[in-house]
Amino acid sequence: MTYKKTVRLMCETWLEVVEEPLVLVSTSPLAQFQEALQRYSDLLSGKSEVSGRLKPALIDGAKDDPAVDDLLDETFGVAPGEVRTVVDRDMDAVPPQVCLKAIWATASERARGEGIIIVPLKEFLRSVMAKIAAEMGWQNALRVGDNRHFPRSWQWLWEVCEESYINDDYGIRIINTRGPVPAWPTGPGELRVRLDPSRL
Repeated sequence: MTYKKTVRLMCETWLEVVEEPLVLVSTSPLAQFQEALQRYSDLLSGKSEVSGRLKPALIDGAKDDPAVDDLLDETFGVAPGEVRTVVDRDMDAVPPQVCLKAIWATASERARGEGIIIVPLKEFLRSVMAKIAAEMGWQNALRVGDNRHFPRSWQWLWEVCEESYINDDYGIRIINTRGPVPAWPTGPGELRVRLDPSRL
């Protein structure tokens, strides 16, 4: 989804600044993104009035979407051979079972003891990401925050929360100390994870 949104923004920005359509021949969102990124890199490597306006216009267009902004931030300026490495380290590339296993394992580790424990969501997800990185053979864990990895992380965490519902309560539950839990937050913010060892 992030690649589609980013390609759409790149095409709109290109049309606005360069004043001609950005024609892409690739079909998959990831391949289209890589192709668009290459076209941007080619144009930006030349010093012209148009190239001077292109990147600022793109960055400005991405500022309201943390996932798109994060993807552009991680891939712009990266050597062409390294772009694949960056995009391969993505939550969308992680098999669901690896994510679910990492969430359950983190919950079990954190909930050792008798009573209920409450952990900041950011801290909880950092442990999850470390386990995913180890399983995937990545040198570094994915960052936790308002970025392109958060929506998928949120989806899998929410699924595990629902699976943990036993005897009228949850073993893993997301809570918000400042009101209701948003359906689709852009990042962990002040959210917490409540763990009940008796239901894990």
